[in-house]
Amino acid sequence: MITDSTIKEIYKKFGKPHKRREDLQLDYFIPMLSQHHTIKMDDDEIILEDLEEFNPFRRFLIRSLNAVLEFDKIVAFVFRSHILFLGKEDDLMRVHMRPESQKSFFGRLFARD
Repeated sequence: MITDSTIKEIYKKFGKPHKRREDLQLDYFIPMLSQHHTIKMDDDEIILEDLEEFNPFRRFLIRSLNAVLEFDKIVAFVFRSHILFLGKEDDLMRVHMRPESQKSFFGRLFARD
């Protein structure tokens, strides 16, 4: 089970994009996920074909990935502003949106909201 503290730690630890594509181990994860998800990878992007055409999580650029993490029943695709969780044993898909960070005192003072 992935808790809020686990998610916070993921954002903290994987805040920057990957340095090398090989570090993501996509050749390992994509075949594993394709058993329950219609997922396709080309040179630049990954496409989740199960999702509707206009779903914003249907396709994403590989260069925008910060990390790919494996848990017991889930694989997490970590981005700067969200985490996409895909089930390894079923067609489960969940998205966690990163909450906006708290502004500093001066940021709140001079904000133009």
